[in-house]
Amino acid sequence: MFRKIITVPAAVYACFSLSIFQAEAQGSAPDAHAFSFDDRLTRDWGGVRRTLAEHGVQFQLTDQNELWAVPVGGSQPSNNYIGDTTGQLSVDLGRLTHLPLGTIGISGVDIRGHPFSNQPLYVFNQVSGIEADINLRLYEVWYGQTFDHDRLDVRIGKLDLSHDFMGSDGAQQFLNASFSWPMVPDNNLYDQGPASPLSTPAVRVKYKLSKSWTMLAAVADDNPIGAGFLNEADPWNQNQDPSGTRFHFGTGALMFLEAQYHTQLWGKDGTYKLGGYGDTGRFPDQA
Repeated sequence: MFRKIITVPAAVYACFSLSIFQAEAQGSAPDAHAFSFDDRLTRDWGGVRRTLAEHGVQFQLTDQNELWAVPVGGSQPSNNYIGDTTGQLSVDLGRLTHLPLGTIGISGVDIRGHPFSNQPLYVFNQVSGIEADINLRLYEVWYGQTFDHDRLDVRIGKLDLSHDFMGSDGAQQFLNASFSWPMVPDNNLYDQGPASPLSTPAVRVKYKLSKSWTMLAAVADDNPIGAGFLNEADPWNQNQDPSGTRFHFGTGALMFLEAQYHTQLWGKDGTYKLGGYGDTGRFPDQA
């Protein structure tokens, strides 16, 4: 049975993440003299890569391959290969044109192998962070602009909101998905929510109040695929839009709000996060 939820269904979450690994800083484009590709597999492409970066054009190709064994449990023992290749292109229009413009980005993903969390393992929380239906699909496409000396960051497009919300800063150091996009939105939102490999039309705003405080907010369509909530043949619904090119509107609005407090503990950088999300769409009665 479906019902219209008049009051916005919401969840509140809180977490503390302590990062003990060196991470590449994200933000505005670095100074032209700071570009270094010595740690990249294909290096500097004979100077071509550095020249492109100095003009605001950056391309990145990442490939991840995993082999998981399920010796006991689930419906049967199994060995499972999963692969993921992601291509990302970003163009800093301000650096390229010397005009007060932002950055555009587009990415695609090739997913291979055999997802095994649903079957034969039968678990609600996905084991691997790259586990998904086999597809070659559009991932994200967006335009971003910063204001107020880079304190205000606005991004609009087809977005994966798990990059900004409900995530631990140190979670991506591990192969498993236990510490990334949480199980509650994963199992209670349409299509597991706007998280990899899915994205949805959205607007995301990030504002740095101070060195310690950051506020984030987003409004998005709550149904990345645009299909029904229940699909026994394809629980993830990803094969309803295998190319990832559908821009769906109309099911409902998914809203996020998160406050982040950055601090130090035992000499290591850490972040407290408190936030919530609400969805105005219609859901099966789970009472």
